[in-house]
Amino acid sequence: MANINIVANYEELCSKVTQEILALSHEKIETQGKFSMVLSGGSTPRGVYQCMGSVSYRNKFNWEKMHFFWSDERWVPPEDPKSNYRMASESLLTRVKIPSENIHPIQTTDGDLQESVRLYEKTISDFFKLRTNDFPRFDLILLGVGKDGHTASLFPGNPVLLVKDRLVFAVSEPRLSEQRITLTLPTINHAGMIFFLVSGDEKAAIVADVLGDKAPHIFPANEIAPSHGKLSWFLDKAANKLRT
Repeated sequence: MANINIVANYEELCSKVTQEILALSHEKIETQGKFSMVLSGGSTPRGVYQCMGSVSYRNKFNWEKMHFFWSDERWVPPEDPKSNYRMASESLLTRVKIPSENIHPIQTTDGDLQESVRLYEKTISDFFKLRTNDFPRFDLILLGVGKDGHTASLFPGNPVLLVKDRLVFAVSEPRLSEQRITLTLPTINHAGMIFFLVSGDEKAAIVADVLGDKAPHIFPANEIAPSHGKLSWFLDKAANKLRT
């Protein structure tokens, strides 16, 4: 069962989520010596990253023991305005003192799409010291939800939703202007904690559908169900206004 948190507005959402990340990171660093966090693209997480890197919070995080990964990425250069890496870098990573070796982006500059998938799987496997057929256990994954119910780059009806034996997969969608690379459902669902961040009137309808008792469709966001972890949604009142 998901834990649902409702706050007044976007500013409060960013502050609330930042506080939750701070507490969880301290807990994990104390018990295991490091904290692994998966960043999401999109407009809502940007404010969270800015809050984490703000004067109020930047000195409270133990950046040297925090490691950052990405839930998905567009097949564009890292300097491209559409790049999730670029957004996170500008909003957070260049604003704080984090070792470069603690940043684990999806490589999109050399080779081809499948080579990038292989390299990102290797990056994750090496970090977690995985054995064959193992999945990683990220401490925290941040996700958003699109108006069609997609999350990360897991789109309704796409074959990637059926992938059970890969950590990472390439995604092609006729509706998209570029190919993408995404974590698979089993990789996401092995996380210790997953936060959905949703803000704004334009997301109210999909939030009501995904979180409703009788969802009209099985959306990719409905498939997020941690097998041995916890799931929380963070909504502002605008995003929550159609839920009953």
